[in-house]
Amino acid sequence: MMRLAAVLVVVALVACTGTAPLVVTAWTSPPGAPPIPGRAPGALRVMSYNVNFGGAGDPETITAIARAAPDIVLLQETNDRWEAALLTALPQYPHHRFTPPRTRWRAGGMGVLSRYPITTLEELPSVNGPFFAWRLVFDTPEGPIQVLHVHLRPAISDGGSWVVGYFSTRDDRERELAWHLARLDPTLPTLLAGDFNEELDGHAMRLAARLGYTDAIAPFEGGKRTWEWPVGPFTLRFQLDHLLHDAHFEPNAAGVVEAGRSDHKAIWADLARVTP
Repeated sequence: MMRLAAVLVVVALVACTGTAPLVVTAWTSPPGAPPIPGRAPGALRVMSYNVNFGGAGDPETITAIARAAPDIVLLQETNDRWEAALLTALPQYPHHRFTPPRTRWRAGGMGVLSRYPITTLEELPSVNGPFFAWRLVFDTPEGPIQVLHVHLRPAISDGGSWVVGYFSTRDDRERELAWHLARLDPTLPTLLAGDFNEELDGHAMRLAARLGYTDAIAPFEGGKRTWEWPVGPFTLRFQLDHLLHDAHFEPNAAGVVEAGRSDHKAIWADLARVTP
């Protein structure tokens, strides 16, 4: 935790305590990214990806989605340009929804691409943060599933400081997630996914664990970073994106995609339905 606090001081100096999120405009995908394995029969492949609003339409990012071939793609930081580019390049997803940012934060848009019908999309307003969430229900071959799609509050204080925000926003993310979770249908198999803006030991992540949600990525990738940002001779790396499941699912594969030009990496998991 102190390591994160220390590097946030560096981020604050670079960002000059600005209130807008950092934007990637010239990112290079790592060479020789390992291929994503084929899925087990009957598994549902779900991806979460903060595509970065500043790189809208980037072909490498779209290719990273296509190569993973997920059934459901949950997207953060989308906008009109991202929507147009994704729908043009990925016609294999007949079911999709996009909502633009609701506030001055240009990173607040959300999107979803799906092979299966979206029977419910409920927008959950911002609580303790600048971004809304979605409650989604998908009609999959194994039956309906519910997804809470989130982009929790960044570690930025109300005054625009990343350093102060690291210490002052941890409880905000916990309260934000708790409010969203209270709006879920407890009878449906449920996933939580998105940009949580905190690592595995964050307050919101601990709340989810106490309520019985399990991180699908950690058993396969540990605490591998999903976000990185170059600062002079250093590169900051943290695991800020998560995909959690309840007892109705069992992951049989998961990973972090080493491709695309966003500051975030896509995460994915193959999930089998089980009887709790």
